[in-house]
Amino acid sequence: MKILIVDDEREIVELLRDRAVSKKHSVDTAYNGKAALDIIKQNNHDLIFLDHNMPGLTGLELLKYVKENNLRPKIAIITGYEEIDELFMRRMGADEFLTKPLKMKDIDHIIDKYARLIKKFRDDTLQT
Repeated sequence: MKILIVDDEREIVELLRDRAVSKKHSVDTAYNGKAALDIIKQNNHDLIFLDHNMPGLTGLELLKYVKENNLRPKIAIITGYEEIDELFMRRMGADEFLTKPLKMKDIDHIIDKYARLIKKFRDDTLQT
C-alpha cells in the first residue's frame, strides 16, 4: 500500500512513517500543505494521513482538493484541537479521524484496515 503522511510536526511524521514502513508499506512524507499538494498531484496514494492545521494549505483544503478531483485515496484527518468536529470532517470527505496525542492502536487499526481493503480489491480485480 502506498501512504502519504502530511504534518508540520516532524515527530508525528516520523512516528507514522516508521509504523507504516514496519508494516512493509511504501511511504511519502510532507511537512506542509504545499509540498503535499505537489506529491498528491504526482502520485497515486492509497491512504493519506493529513494534519488538519498546517501553515499554507490546511488539511481541510487538501481534503477538498482530493475529493473535488475524484482522487482515490482514503483520508485520515489528524488534529490536535478538541473543538474540531469529527462529524463535520466526515461530511467533508474524511474517512478516518485521529486526535493528538496519537495512539498506536488507532494508527495500526487504520493502516491495517485499508491494507486489507486494498488487497481484497486487487485480488478481486485479478480474478475477474
